[in-house]
Amino acid sequence: MPDSLITFDHVELLKREAFGFRCRIEGREVFIGSLQPQPGTTVDSVGDRLVLRRAEAAHLGLIVWKPSQ
Repeated sequence: MPDSLITFDHVELLKREAFGFRCRIEGREVFIGSLQPQPGTTVDSVGDRLVLRRAEAAHLGLIVWKPSQ
């Protein structure tokens, strides 16, 4: 399940940096490393889509998820 994907719509790109980008997702400002976005991500301006692995989204505090043990 940690590799299952989560899609966030209405993502606001704030700043591109050498190793990723800073964006606003559901009111939270986060840094997304250049290797984190998954296929289907279209973050270029306001209102775009970001696709992340479930574990990475949880690590960034965007979702509440605890892996089953």
